[in-house]
Amino acid sequence: MTINSRIIFNEIPQGFPNPKTTLIVDDTQPIDLDNVPLRQGILVKALAFSLDPYMRNRMRPIDIEGDIAAFPLGETITGFGVAEVIRSETPLIQVGQHVYGFMQYQRYSVIPSVDANALGMKDLNLQILDNKYNLPWRYYVGILGMSGQTAYYGLKDISDPKPGETLFVSAACGAVGHVLVQFAKAQGLKVIASCGSDQKVSLVKSLGADHVFNYKTADTAAELKAHGPVDIYFDLVGGPTLEVAIENAAHKARFVICGMISQYNTDMKEAYGVRNLWLLNRYRVKMEGLVVIDWADKYLDEFHDVVPRDLASGKLIYLEHIYHGMDKAGEAIVDLLTGGNVGKSVLVLEDGP
Repeated sequence: MTINSRIIFNEIPQGFPNPKTTLIVDDTQPIDLDNVPLRQGILVKALAFSLDPYMRNRMRPIDIEGDIAAFPLGETITGFGVAEVIRSETPLIQVGQHVYGFMQYQRYSVIPSVDANALGMKDLNLQILDNKYNLPWRYYVGILGMSGQTAYYGLKDISDPKPGETLFVSAACGAVGHVLVQFAKAQGLKVIASCGSDQKVSLVKSLGADHVFNYKTADTAAELKAHGPVDIYFDLVGGPTLEVAIENAAHKARFVICGMISQYNTDMKEAYGVRNLWLLNRYRVKMEGLVVIDWADKYLDEFHDVVPRDLASGKLIYLEHIYHGMDKAGEAIVDLLTGGNVGKSVLVLEDGP
């Protein structure tokens, strides 16, 4: 028998999660890797898990509705992972192949229906990976997974970018933001970017952004007034930054609402209320939410053709914040929510190409 370590949701946080007690590692469950029933499915060994801001929204009572199901207390958390197939009872996938998708955050998992929606969630089917450029497998929970796809899809239909336009992106040194900066410059856009430290400002400048500022020491309204107006706003933080972006919107601007990390640790009754929504009418602004799974059918194949190639060639730069081992999950989530990470946060269990 082998210990099947897993990450459990241990308590509902008030405000920021506790790095030691909200998520804990359980090492009490054994698994018989040779004989565990597969039910015509596969047995996988997890290599890396994604850590994302949306996970904070799942740390709530299960009877409170949300965009995605809450984490049940005392149960294994779920999210995007990459894993190696170590046993298979289906002709759809072979031992030694690697898969990406929504899975339980435990070392070993039986996935009984490879072609079914993962965990019953629409459009989160397991994907068999074709790593033809021999990139690290952990990249598939980052720039080659949800965060990279979010940046890629966000510069398609919703934002409808045109060369010479001005794009503003908040949280520009995060998982999505630093990739978006590079995609936007490749499409001929002027990029204004904000982030939360001088170190991050330097990093984002090195990626090609035209103007970068530290929102903690600079006046966002003054920065946008001086370098805008904004044709496209890619919102990852919400709150006052969204309000200022609206104030500095260009005529017929497009606002891509992707995340609101500034509000995730705030009770709905205390959340920041944007006060100038009437300006959307004045400037004829289109504001639309972006959820990555909505665009996969249209753009996933194109993404897999373009992004791994550009990453392997060095055309794209990828920033990662790697945490080794399940016991680092709590620390990593808090870093993510407080700006303590740089680039994409990844929990690595086993590294290698």
